[in-house]
Amino acid sequence: MDLTWLGGAATRMRTRTAAVVMDPYDKSAGGTLGRPDAHIITVSHDDPMRNGIAQVAPAEGDPMVLTGPGEYEIRGVIIEGVRSSLRGDGEPVDLRSTLWLFEAEDIRVAHLGGMGAAPSGAAMDVLSVADIVFVPIGLPDTLQGADAAKAVRAMEPSIVIPIGYDPADEAALKAFVSAMAATPEEPVSRFTVNKRDVADDTKRLVLLEARA
Repeated sequence: MDLTWLGGAATRMRTRTAAVVMDPYDKSAGGTLGRPDAHIITVSHDDPMRNGIAQVAPAEGDPMVLTGPGEYEIRGVIIEGVRSSLRGDGEPVDLRSTLWLFEAEDIRVAHLGGMGAAPSGAAMDVLSVADIVFVPIGLPDTLQGADAAKAVRAMEPSIVIPIGYDPADEAALKAFVSAMAATPEEPVSRFTVNKRDVADDTKRLVLLEARA
């Protein structure tokens, strides 16, 4: 399995059978996504930073677009979406947003693109099985710093990958790393992972270079 960060909350997961793009941003939000291809697109909520579906190229026919909670199985990828709240003016508000869990190649990957408040008990029941967690740490509609770290620590994943911050501004990343009390690995452009990498008790904080 290959994982890449496309900038913002946008990420891409490639398995042996599918390419998944999560939270692609529209060009109106700034930046260039680069037209990654995908069989599956997930959208956490309706916002230009999350719903740039037109910026994604079809990998094989029209991509399957998932925008809300539910259970799905597409091209060998098992997907579950659970409800979450966003942040409004710095406080959680009851808006429609979805957190996603993907299972492929015996690895479970969570994408917390719309996590603006600590997940509910029902959401934690789903997310706490994740081996790898993508967590935005510097976007206005998501948890920040210590709050994001607290939510992720409760899930106890083997690998945490922060996204959604400006690589040129170290403050957000430093605050998150400090709250995680972990030593980050050297940034890589693509993270390749297999079941053996998540099978032991080693906890890793992996940094990705934004492609955009």
